[in-house]
Amino acid sequence: MAVSRMRQSVERLRIKHLRLLELLVEVGTVRKAAEHLNVSQSAVSQMLKELEDAFGGPLFTRTRSGVEANGRVATLMRRLRPVLGELGAAQDEMLAPAQAVLRIGANLQFLTRLLPHALERLRSTYPDLRFVLSEGPTNALVDALLAGDIDCTIGRLSANTPRAAELRLWPLYGGELCLVVGSSHPLARRKRLTLQDLAGEAWALGGRTGQARTILDQLFVRADLPPPRPVLECRPQFANLAFVAKMQLVTIATRDEALVAQQAGTVHILPIELPVESAPVAFICRKASAGDVWLARTRDALSLAGGRIK
Repeated sequence: MAVSRMRQSVERLRIKHLRLLELLVEVGTVRKAAEHLNVSQSAVSQMLKELEDAFGGPLFTRTRSGVEANGRVATLMRRLRPVLGELGAAQDEMLAPAQAVLRIGANLQFLTRLLPHALERLRSTYPDLRFVLSEGPTNALVDALLAGDIDCTIGRLSANTPRAAELRLWPLYGGELCLVVGSSHPLARRKRLTLQDLAGEAWALGGRTGQARTILDQLFVRADLPPPRPVLECRPQFANLAFVAKMQLVTIATRDEALVAQQAGTVHILPIELPVESAPVAFICRKASAGDVWLARTRDALSLAGGRIK
């Protein structure tokens, strides 16, 4: 009976109730939330009571400075933010109903190397299609995806990605790693090398928490060697290929990316087999939207574009 009453209370909620919940988390006071919604403070208090009735108990604690969300709100917002994000995207599309809009997130590497090929293919088949692109690190883009702010992203998911069970991913190309120097580097002439031979070399590496950097550190530690200390540290990691092409440095890269540069004559892949791989580059979306026809078409176009990199 209580479950039935709660369901009825939820069904009486309006979109403004959901927006209020988000606003109270963001601004922290009834007064500011009322100003944003252009309603009275008493109306906000009534809507908050309706929200708390619908979801079975208090959601905020009143303090001297305003209101503070309790732990139940985090659970609610985890489910409601994607709904609000999708409603906003639907509103944008309805303003131009002939045009579907795809909101895609990617880091600088995939934004400049992978997406142009894929979007060109999509636009040639669907000329009315519109794109909104966002750049950032993969973890931030996954957060935006889960919040409903973007429709899909391209990146490498780590094993400890929060809420990974809510995501669906399709690998685009592999994560085999290799060590790379410029084509004029003395090591480029060596036929055999070990990690020991690289212990005293100057390195160009990505950020300390990046996948490739972490894997490289672990390989050196397992070989009883100190991890490389880069003389040049650059995020995104792939940009280091441009630096080793001009400087006497060593870096780590995916074999697919390094082969492109080696074929151009700018770098040389060292003859050291690395026994581990990074996560593959993947197309990632929410499980709830995995069946969307436009996401499927985008995924297919990205798969073809990924084939060009291999």
